[in-house]
Amino acid sequence: MYSLSDAYPYIALMLGLALCPLLVPKIWHAFEKPILLAIGLWTLVVMVHVEGTSQAVHNFTHMLVHEYIAFLAILFALYVVASGIHVQFNISDSLKNNILILLGGAVLANFIGTTGASMVLIRPFLKLNHNRPYKTHLGVFFIFIVANIGGSLTPLGDPPLFMGYLAGVDFGWTLQHGWIPFVMAIAFCLGVFAIIDRAKNKHNVSQRHDVGIPIEGGINFILMAAIVVITLLAPRLSSDPVTTLMGTEISWQDILRDVGYVTIGALSLWLTPKHIHRHQHFNFEPFKEVARVFLVIFLSLIPISAMLKLGADGPFCGLFNFAHVQGLPVDVRYFWLSGILSAFLDNAPTYLLFFKMAGGNAEILMHQLPSTLLAISLGSVYMGAMSYIGNAPNFMVRSIAKQSGVEMPSFVGYMVWSCVILLPILYCISLFLKHF
Repeated sequence: MYSLSDAYPYIALMLGLALCPLLVPKIWHAFEKPILLAIGLWTLVVMVHVEGTSQAVHNFTHMLVHEYIAFLAILFALYVVASGIHVQFNISDSLKNNILILLGGAVLANFIGTTGASMVLIRPFLKLNHNRPYKTHLGVFFIFIVANIGGSLTPLGDPPLFMGYLAGVDFGWTLQHGWIPFVMAIAFCLGVFAIIDRAKNKHNVSQRHDVGIPIEGGINFILMAAIVVITLLAPRLSSDPVTTLMGTEISWQDILRDVGYVTIGALSLWLTPKHIHRHQHFNFEPFKEVARVFLVIFLSLIPISAMLKLGADGPFCGLFNFAHVQGLPVDVRYFWLSGILSAFLDNAPTYLLFFKMAGGNAEILMHQLPSTLLAISLGSVYMGAMSYIGNAPNFMVRSIAKQSGVEMPSFVGYMVWSCVILLPILYCISLFLKHF
């Protein structure tokens, strides 16, 4: 049986990802790969020691086939397809247009992911507003709305929800239950954005005229639709095994879904004009980094999942007892626990952590404990906006904004913004979880 000390590889990984890029960026950049390899090997040693070699290999293979490869396949497709879309805003930098861009980005994020929407829109959004006297709020609210909250309605929007989809949550479940809090959060953020923009830029007179919004790479919208179709149709395919890999069953559903995603990404690379990739500064380094990190994340979660399945009888009994009363989950506590961890750790493994702690059965969570599943989903996605390290696009937006001459808050300064602006609406949403 696993003990609490067997969670140390996961804890070390999460703390390393959260703190090292901030505290020792040069050391982290130089030794990131060896550190990740060491943590991965540490986890494998723990698994073999507790489960034996045969079971450890089986669990590793199951994770690789049914979680990691599926995650990486859709991430590849979304990353490549989103990078093939180039947008220009030949319009005035009015408050109305900025609000429409942020709102459009929030909607778009549900189809091409928060990372994809951020990549497509952040540069033209900042370029549009380069003459405004005050611009800090542009990057901050872009992170709030497009890079985080916007991706909360579909599994394509944010990695936590796709992890839930892979675990059996229906594609449209979050849209059905999460659209009201989505509207509340987006409306609140846009309202505060409007107040700040009017106060800080009230004397600004736009020198631009509404001409149009040229978009290049239209073929990628068709390919994006193909991603949605595959995601919707895959669960309807046969789940009967057609082959096995080290004891892990592989179905036509797994094969056609993952091959379909990779094929769409390859088609995008082939069909997208090269000058669009140059405009988008496209390369595979961010994708490679995510692939490395998430392989170790998924691996280190295997012992954690085994411990969480034991509930109040396992090593995480303290956390389990806090989140439950008389064996039943307390939605508000799940919301804030998953949210607080998502603010400082990666939100996808945080979602999986609490999904498994709540039982890990998608059918039961969707139909018998829907408010608990919604609490985990919204907490993990929304509160990724609470810090620069809460979600992958946050740092990317910050970096691009600084390159564009926009003064962005420090790590602590950004958290002052997020706490003051987001905590009130998050608190309101947490009170009404059972009513959504």
